[in-house]
Amino acid sequence: MRTDQKSTFKNTAIGALIFTLIFGTIQAFTSGIAYAFIAAPIAGVIFWILIYLFLNSKKVKQQTSLAEEDQEGVIHSGAANHFKNAEAVGGKLYLLTDRLTFKSHGFNIQNHAFSIYLSEIEALSFYNTLGLLPNGLKILLSNGETEKFVVTDRNIWQAELEKLKKA
Repeated sequence: MRTDQKSTFKNTAIGALIFTLIFGTIQAFTSGIAYAFIAAPIAGVIFWILIYLFLNSKKVKQQTSLAEEDQEGVIHSGAANHFKNAEAVGGKLYLLTDRLTFKSHGFNIQNHAFSIYLSEIEALSFYNTLGLLPNGLKILLSNGETEKFVVTDRNIWQAELEKLKKA
């Protein structure tokens, strides 16, 4: 299994576990504990399979892939969410030699492609999604605007970005 597939597998498993716990708690209060012990694990496994298949579908990969001429310059990439207004737009984030590029998949309300040239990045910091999950990457641009992303292994993103900024 490739590193990005392992990461997707792990992240979908964590999401499914959280879903199972929340769903099981709700079911325990509404339908009883016995029902919750049966329904929650089944629903969690189904949720995990569906999300994993969605993220690895050919359609999503096609919608979030870069143009062929840009693919050679990819330093690092991974699934990400880009916060645009109130929506966490799902897609893929790419770090290229001269810019950071986000491409959304078609299952969002606000589909878009977005690039930030490295020369526009003023500062980089972390934040916790929902105040709990340590997976947020906040980028302050030289024009004063802030862009927020949810990524896996934000330390790797930070290290790679800082390496390129110094070069």
